[in-house]
Amino acid sequence: MTVLDTPMGAIGRLSIPKLLVVLGGFTVLTVIFFWPWVAHLSTALIGPPEDNMQDFWNSAHAAGARSWRDFIFTRQMRFPEGVSLTYAGFAWPQVFAVALLSKIFGAEFSTLVALHNITLLASFPVGAAAMFYLARHLLGDTPGRDIGAAVAGFIFAFNPWHVAQAMHHAHVTGIEFLPLFVLFYLKALEQRSWRLLFAAAAMAALGALNCWYYFFYAFYFLAFHLLYLRVHNAKWPRGWALIAPALCMAGATVLLLPWFVPMVITGLKNPVYYVGSNMFVADLAAFIAFPPTHLLARYGSGIYAALTGNAWESTVYLGLVNLAVLGWVLTRKGPKTLLYYALGGMIFFAVIAGGEALHVAGHVTPLHLPGVILAKLPFFANVRTPARAMVMVYLFLGLALAQATVMALKYRKPATRAALGIALVLMLLDFAPTNLAATPATCSAGLNVIANDTSTFGVLDLPRGYGEGNAAMTQSVCHGKPIVQGETARHLVDTLADRLVTGDLAAQQRQLTAAKVKYIVLHHPPARASAPGEEGELHRWNKADGNMADYARHYTPVHQDKDMTVLRVY
Repeated sequence: MTVLDTPMGAIGRLSIPKLLVVLGGFTVLTVIFFWPWVAHLSTALIGPPEDNMQDFWNSAHAAGARSWRDFIFTRQMRFPEGVSLTYAGFAWPQVFAVALLSKIFGAEFSTLVALHNITLLASFPVGAAAMFYLARHLLGDTPGRDIGAAVAGFIFAFNPWHVAQAMHHAHVTGIEFLPLFVLFYLKALEQRSWRLLFAAAAMAALGALNCWYYFFYAFYFLAFHLLYLRVHNAKWPRGWALIAPALCMAGATVLLLPWFVPMVITGLKNPVYYVGSNMFVADLAAFIAFPPTHLLARYGSGIYAALTGNAWESTVYLGLVNLAVLGWVLTRKGPKTLLYYALGGMIFFAVIAGGEALHVAGHVTPLHLPGVILAKLPFFANVRTPARAMVMVYLFLGLALAQATVMALKYRKPATRAALGIALVLMLLDFAPTNLAATPATCSAGLNVIANDTSTFGVLDLPRGYGEGNAAMTQSVCHGKPIVQGETARHLVDTLADRLVTGDLAAQQRQLTAAKVKYIVLHHPPARASAPGEEGELHRWNKADGNMADYARHYTPVHQDKDMTVLRVY
């Protein structure tokens, strides 16, 4: 018997042929779903121009790192002072995978773009396969469990939330360790195994190294499971069932200490608590509203326009077909322990994803949620984007639909089997992505002037701005020189970019010369207004940077084309 009281056959050793089939199948689905990206792996970054460019810099930085110190502090951005990378958005497993693969395939710009994209896309088949084995374990030795587990893998990995995150945040995209954490933890409880408990702790740590929010979600899962055992058994767990979760989190914490300690120390010295815990939330209406990547996105655009957060963090669509299937299975007879467990988990994490107060179609209601307390707790307050807890909602949704699929397969009537087949096709279509944005990623010829200069210096990119800082990071991979701008997840200290003189170019030239900033790259604004998400929305000139025409008159131009003007400071 499993901890959920569902019959279970012998799990045995991992079947490599089955694993390859599962990975292969989900890989084919990944190629089909994301062909617009796959067709341009080496020439465009996944997603519109935003944090994806910062993520690419992270991958390139890891590929070029010479020692572990390069992951703690760098002067390659925020030159000349440099910046701590404690709060940089590194997806550590992903960037190390890029670093390793670059040793084999090379570190040319186009190669790094391809490796970065491939490692992002890998989260879909790998995450689906991990979820497959979790669902297969919990379904037990019952007919149709492989089909049910495949449904669970699809729901967990190919949902619209994960697609949206893949276009914006590499670290949030790395979901593959969460199902393995749950699997190893539940098996550790069943078998009273220290080895499996350590494996669970390691998976929690690896998940946190992708996105540190996932460390908190692992903790919340353990709390949920304790609560489930209390309700299911009508008494609080004792002995191993009570000790195991404490040991699991303690083990994960110990493994993460080299990462946590610098974060805590940095947080004591700098402002790291940002707003967002009542903004980037799971809106109740968005659970059923078609997101921007949906085939029927236009019918959900009104709701998404009203939401308090941005579209990619607000994408929490559960799927109308999925909800209909859950409604059907709740009316059927049969064992539903796993179904009720999954529904409880969905509700538990949906409440966390709701943030400080319930949001309905952009309206903030007076109904406060537990997030109002979490947002005030030290360290917990860093989890300022509650909607990311949806990753666990989809995990439990996958389990619920796996149970529904197995129950439906028990019906022998042709009409029921046909209805199930139609439902599975509709599930696939309901999550099939469209409107997949990409950012062209090539090196401008103007940057060759900078790349070919062998002296030591920095580069100032203008105009300034958050998106522009991300773009400068990507282009710095082309020329390899430190840049004055650059972004991390938290703005920790002021540098030259924050105190740049712009009203007096003679004074600015003296300031840049003293800081050894030899070149200025003026990025030309677009010739036309652009739609949201298009590359052209970057580089609109900011009056705070002075008069653009004055720069070309004051400094020496060394290159000019339709994209940029390169000026020499000294």
